[in-house]
Amino acid sequence: MDKNDYKQVLFYASETFNERMGTAFNEENLIMSCFQTSNQKEVFEQFCKQYFPDRLIDRYKEQGYFDFHASAFIGEGKNSVDGILLRTDIERTPAMLYHILLHELAHVFCAHNELGGDNFYKRYCMDSTLSREEDGAINAGYAIWRELIAEVIAFEMDDNCLVIPLREKSALLRYYEEELENDDRKRGISMILCEALTSEECEMSATWNVAQKKVTGHKPFDNPLFMDILGLVFRKLRGNLV
Repeated sequence: MDKNDYKQVLFYASETFNERMGTAFNEENLIMSCFQTSNQKEVFEQFCKQYFPDRLIDRYKEQGYFDFHASAFIGEGKNSVDGILLRTDIERTPAMLYHILLHELAHVFCAHNELGGDNFYKRYCMDSTLSREEDGAINAGYAIWRELIAEVIAFEMDDNCLVIPLREKSALLRYYEEELENDDRKRGISMILCEALTSEECEMSATWNVAQKKVTGHKPFDNPLFMDILGLVFRKLRGNLV
């Protein structure tokens, strides 16, 4: 795939969002830049200097910063643009790329629609917290929610995604459980919750009481903590849809 192919898939994903979510993504307000491992720092700096200067304070020179397929950049201000930084030295099918871009567009959508477009971290973290411990807990909780809701939205937007029962996701759930032990805990929790929420058990249940009965017995939801978190998120999403 070349740069034009990437832009074409982004256009397709943007049109999906515009049709289903009432957004207005277009070539003027949504910018994409592509990078590879060999030029990641240079591309990041150029991208940010031109469109997102506030992101230049990111710790992008540290090892591991660019361990992502794509990353969303949120513009601030009346005439700002949003952006996506896309890694291109990874083999992926057009369908995989489409889903990745739906996920990043979901981040953009949420950033502009949650809290009336206000910045979560500026409102609730930093100087607004009582201690570093509280700040860390709030940051971690929002990181889990942010990835979870972006992937749930991408799943619902992507007609290639299938609703299947949890028993057919057992291997995938075990994989994400292992991530909890490998220093990627926030992503692991996000994806465990996402797999449950998009399962047949939850998708086909109108209330948490019904969903809980169906989920009971499936790992890791035999752990009361996971079940409680899933119930909290399930009720939050269903409440917002009613």
